[in-house]
Amino acid sequence: MRQFGDTTDPAAQIQALASYGISARFSNQASFQTLEQQSAAGIPVPCGYLHRGPVDRPTGSGHWLVVVGHTPTHVVVNDPWGEPDLIHGTTLNANGMGLRFSRLNFGKRWMVEPIGGGAYRYAPGKGWAVLAQGCGPDRSAHGSGPAADRRHHRP
Repeated sequence: MRQFGDTTDPAAQIQALASYGISARFSNQASFQTLEQQSAAGIPVPCGYLHRGPVDRPTGSGHWLVVVGHTPTHVVVNDPWGEPDLIHGTTLNANGMGLRFSRLNFGKRWMVEPIGGGAYRYAPGKGWAVLAQGCGPDRSAHGSGPAADRRHHRP
């Protein structure tokens, strides 16, 4: 991954996926419905979120995890840094596989928009995600290659 750039840069993630023959695009308009659709197709979804600060005032330069499933009330994720405390914005331990995050608390960190001064507010439908196209358990990867606005970085 690092050969394509910073791991928090969606363009680098898209390039890494392309090197495996997977076409993907960046979206800053993702929602829980987006995650459900991808999950139903067997496609994991990298998501950028603000991992520091209290849940009602998240901060940070952004961090990425992979959503691998969902329930009606939770998302199931793999986080390379380990298990975050979504309420307080700290890291609890190094075990980041198969974590269940409440949609309420994850949404407040994932679907955000800047309001100035380094602050963010909850903005439903404004989640950051890298969406693979044309792949899943019963389909092979296809497409014409990555398409993303390479200027996007989570502030």
